[in-house]
Amino acid sequence: MKHFSQKLLLVLLIALPFNTLASSQKDQLDYYIDKYKFADSSDELVRRVHQVFKKVSAVANAAPELKLAIIKGFNTLDEPLAMALPDGGIVLSKKAIDIIYENVSLAHGDTRAAFVLGHELAHFTQKDFSQRKFLNIVKDSPLLSKLVKNYQEQDGKEKEMEADAYGFRYAAMAGYPVDKLLAEGSKNFFVYWQQQSFQEVNDTHPSPKVRAENLRVRLQKVLENLPYFHFGVRLSHFQRCDDAVYFFKEFLKDFPGREVYNNLGVCELQRARKLLGKEAYLYWLPSVLDVTTQTENFSLPYAYKGERNTLADEFLEKAKTYFELASKMEPSYVPAKVNLAITGFYLGEFYSARAAIEKAHDLAPDDLDIQSMRAVIVYEEAKQSPYIDMWPFIIQLLDDLKQQSNIPPSVLYNTAQLLEQRGRTGAEELWQQLGQRMTELPAPIRHIVCENADCPTPQGLRSQKATWNLPVKFGVWAKRDKTLRKWRKGKVRLYKIYEQIYQEPKGVAEVLALRGRVEMVVLKKLDGVSKDGLPAYCGQALRERKVVNGTLWSCTNWAALVVDKKVKEVWVVKDKR
Repeated sequence: MKHFSQKLLLVLLIALPFNTLASSQKDQLDYYIDKYKFADSSDELVRRVHQVFKKVSAVANAAPELKLAIIKGFNTLDEPLAMALPDGGIVLSKKAIDIIYENVSLAHGDTRAAFVLGHELAHFTQKDFSQRKFLNIVKDSPLLSKLVKNYQEQDGKEKEMEADAYGFRYAAMAGYPVDKLLAEGSKNFFVYWQQQSFQEVNDTHPSPKVRAENLRVRLQKVLENLPYFHFGVRLSHFQRCDDAVYFFKEFLKDFPGREVYNNLGVCELQRARKLLGKEAYLYWLPSVLDVTTQTENFSLPYAYKGERNTLADEFLEKAKTYFELASKMEPSYVPAKVNLAITGFYLGEFYSARAAIEKAHDLAPDDLDIQSMRAVIVYEEAKQSPYIDMWPFIIQLLDDLKQQSNIPPSVLYNTAQLLEQRGRTGAEELWQQLGQRMTELPAPIRHIVCENADCPTPQGLRSQKATWNLPVKFGVWAKRDKTLRKWRKGKVRLYKIYEQIYQEPKGVAEVLALRGRVEMVVLKKLDGVSKDGLPAYCGQALRERKVVNGTLWSCTNWAALVVDKKVKEVWVVKDKR
């Protein structure tokens, strides 16, 4: 074997100089553009693929100079349909696009295109261009074909499978339902692609069956990790981000999506607010939590003021980094824009806060919370100049917002604060209005409101009539509970908090235990509970919190996730009172 490898190396060294010029030319995107020309840019499918590439390259965190060239087609049958080049170019032939979109819906074609582009992006981000180089050697020196194949086949196939895995992840992170690529039989994309592409290229790739099975295994792992994302969200809502970050970071290992980074940023923002105390609530700036992940529906087919708080600034800088990553992955992702504006505001970076909130406003112009936040950021930014007084304009803007129906309490709160700052009358009436909506306010805001208004006492509001039927009691040792012994139990991975996730076999409930004791119960498949019936379980008006793709209706120790007017889940923790 040693002598064989030495002989092969010698042959390659002799052959390579003759191919050096050709190979160097073929490392350049311009070579393919000059030789094969651009495909028609007015073609609908060409335009769609460019949009898909924009989304997939964003989540892949690829270099900004990376370019996609869709060419008319290769002149020979032994050229690959798609390839990544060392100079930052991705070449895709029109023939590949025709194969991708043939006999499927445009949406499914987009998913196929996202994977193919993601696969090539993976070659670029991993700096793996060996496949293209090997093919060029084989093509220019046919006698070396067998030697090159035997010498590099195994390693080459492993790299192709790795590119598959990254491409699959990139496409999923961009929001495409990649699980549909793994359908059985002829609907399996890898089988179809093998049938339509060229045998010379396929010789250096794993079989369709091996490629599909590799991705099934990886998808299965992501789906098994979904509870980590969801329990991170639930813990965050109950102001338990010190625990939630462990769950988000565990899910991040297999799926570093924009929603995970956004929620990690929300946690850092939550930590900073605790340290900033009352100063963090000079204005009401509602952050946005994302309760869903891009993998949700996948299935296997088979302004801080005063002395700076250094630690708070560290949390805010981490939050800023997370929100910037989420925003870069998807420029139209509103939660990251809103949260980035809040973080910039607390850091005193009013220019960047203004830029972020303007982008959020452009994306969601009818969102009244965003309009209220935008108003106070514009006001605080203008205060940096002694020659500009934006107060009259901002007050008028907020007064106009107050005339609209279903006005969020953040508008009333921010108006009251601005009136107080100016020493004007009118704030008293707004404080009283907020006092009557006390159950809609988060605890820190409620405390400030009740310093300025006559708030109803909690005892006067409570008249609980119904209780949730929980399968276990809080605080019990999970491993000793007879009920939980019959449930599916996940492996412990977060040894600092020693998490145990139990799932009822029929999917009606989940239980989270930390350090061995039951901390949270999640109730699912609540067909007998309607949105209108939720107040009966609280005895008072519920607090509404907007989240991505739904609404959370909260009482003191539970929250109901409502999607499309249906109660999807109820999260219950121990009542502290």
